[in-house]
Amino acid sequence: MTAPFTIGFLGAGQATQAIHLPALAAMPDLWRVGAVMDVNAETARIVADRCGARGVTDAMAVIEDPAIDVVAINSPHVFHAEQLIAAAHAGKRAALVEKPLAVNREQAEQVAAIAAGTGMKILVGTMHWYDPGFRAGLAAWEAAGATATRIRSAIFVPPNAQFVGAATEEAFPSPPPPAPPAEQPPEFQRERLRQTILGLAVHHIPLVRRFLREPGIVVEARRHPPFGYSLLIRAGDQVAELLAVMPGQWPPSWTFEASGPDRRLHVDFGPSYIAGASGRALLSDANGDRGFAFGENGYAAQWRHLHDALTNDTPLDMPVEQAIEDLAYALDLADAAADVMEIVA
Repeated sequence: MTAPFTIGFLGAGQATQAIHLPALAAMPDLWRVGAVMDVNAETARIVADRCGARGVTDAMAVIEDPAIDVVAINSPHVFHAEQLIAAAHAGKRAALVEKPLAVNREQAEQVAAIAAGTGMKILVGTMHWYDPGFRAGLAAWEAAGATATRIRSAIFVPPNAQFVGAATEEAFPSPPPPAPPAEQPPEFQRERLRQTILGLAVHHIPLVRRFLREPGIVVEARRHPPFGYSLLIRAGDQVAELLAVMPGQWPPSWTFEASGPDRRLHVDFGPSYIAGASGRALLSDANGDRGFAFGENGYAAQWRHLHDALTNDTPLDMPVEQAIEDLAYALDLADAAADVMEIVA
């Protein structure tokens, strides 16, 4: 049996504290945390102390540490690509990077090139793609040779602090986002829509693309303040609806659905920031209903998958090339939506 791989975290915010560290704590035979970096020294110290690691404020102190096998990049989006590239140059065996992989195509291609040259494995944290319930439902759908004519992703998110607080006592909670200006000119509204799509729709882009036969075109886009959107995409005889609204006083709901003339796949994912069971997938057709659910969610599944890839040198289920295609699709989707959106007076 191999010794646990050692992880260094870059960024000690909500995702690290409430999602990744609880998932890893359940796998002490696979992983150990060696370092936690955050620009806030007290946050780094408190979070590192919880898992027996050392806290630092310099990302390169983690990246260049030869004792760190894998970096977990939970820093702000603008740093993802440069930290991935630095980790590859430093000889890290793998990196798990939160969404998005990069903020533009050029950065993503640079990451792909350096990863190919060094052999560093990169897993993008699209937890719903790795969710065991969804994957079992997807396999049953594809085994039946079904084709979807309608695809729907719907995300309703209450304030994150509600569930972060349920998962952990957060060290130095993040301040609320600044309020939007009273008057919102068209370009502000378009940019807010772009950023919201890249922040939320990116969770389900791999799922949507699995069912769409072609990219399609955005025929309708609306922004739902303060952070939300509704998009309608047409691709031949297929229609995809993407809806998201946050934050609000409602129960959390992350659902994905694909349906055709004689078959429907519906998936209910659990709330973010909670280490629970997998999503609940239900496949309905003329033969009745079949349900799929498992004891671990996508957060745990992606860490187990990365460990298997490192231990057995198996290929990642989502290679970096596919992750780049997903990012490019999300960027194109955000730009197209901004071009056709209805401006709120």
